[in-house]
Amino acid sequence: MKKTTSLADRYRRLLAWYPRDHRERHGEEMLGVLLAGAGERTEPSRKEISDLRRGALRLHARRVVGADGGIDHRDVLAIVSLLGPVMLLGGAIQTVDWLSGVLRSGSPWSWQALFGDLPDAPVWGLWFVVAVLSLARMRRTAAVGAWLGTAGLVLASLYGYARFWDMVVVSTAWMLLGAVVAAALTWSPGPARGWRLVGGARFTLLAMAVMASALLVMKSYGTYGLLYFPLGQLTAAYGATSLVLFGLALVVLVVGAVVAGGVATREGRRAALVLCVPVMVSVLMVVLPRDSHLLVAAAVCYGVSLVVLLGLGGLPRRVSGPRANA
Repeated sequence: MKKTTSLADRYRRLLAWYPRDHRERHGEEMLGVLLAGAGERTEPSRKEISDLRRGALRLHARRVVGADGGIDHRDVLAIVSLLGPVMLLGGAIQTVDWLSGVLRSGSPWSWQALFGDLPDAPVWGLWFVVAVLSLARMRRTAAVGAWLGTAGLVLASLYGYARFWDMVVVSTAWMLLGAVVAAALTWSPGPARGWRLVGGARFTLLAMAVMASALLVMKSYGTYGLLYFPLGQLTAAYGATSLVLFGLALVVLVVGAVVAGGVATREGRRAALVLCVPVMVSVLMVVLPRDSHLLVAAAVCYGVSLVVLLGLGGLPRRVSGPRANA
């Protein structure tokens, strides 16, 4: 009996390499099979040790890329449909910064002046409406607004700014996240399901994180778009303090997305990955060389982000209709 107990403990230490939920479902069954095949041995064989460790590492690797079928992508998109519009409001930083500057200066302003300086300002107003509609669980109406908001970002870049390609790259995060949010609102169970998965406390936490991040960005650069400003030039042009504030803003955004999405579930972690697209793009923009061709920069910002989202299971390989209307 003592030998059997000792052998079982050794097997359990090997099985500890497997994910916890896998052990909870299959651990005792695997242990029983191993003990039954052990015969008179008092310790695991080298082949068993190698096979168990290799199997555990393979399962972990498959889970990293979402290839084990254990992720409900409808739930991932449901969380994104609720939290994504809130995260997207971070793109309104330039508009908010412009308005706060005008109010502080006391100079007169007009809608014409605002739209002349920031032609995408109406789009951020639309995304605010989408966030409210999503919170109200009006999935279909919010989906229409999200598609219009995504198209509006493209049109604002195309017609509102003199240098179109610059804005296409700078707006990468918001165009990409906007398209994912629109798809989530269209093809997932929607914000009602997202609310059940997230809850009011985590929703509020993300909203606070976005506001805190926006304030930090306004104190540093006024915008998340940092194209053509490598790390050294950023420090030289704006000073180390601004760079630290911007980095802290990105950290706050990541922490807010991870906690709000839910670190305890695989769906929550994947949703957090999607929500962190603005952070991902901001980092890519910082590390891109200043003399990068615009098409190369666009390919890197869009391509790397999509590869990460698809490769790590943040986005489903195929999209199917929602299971329930919300």
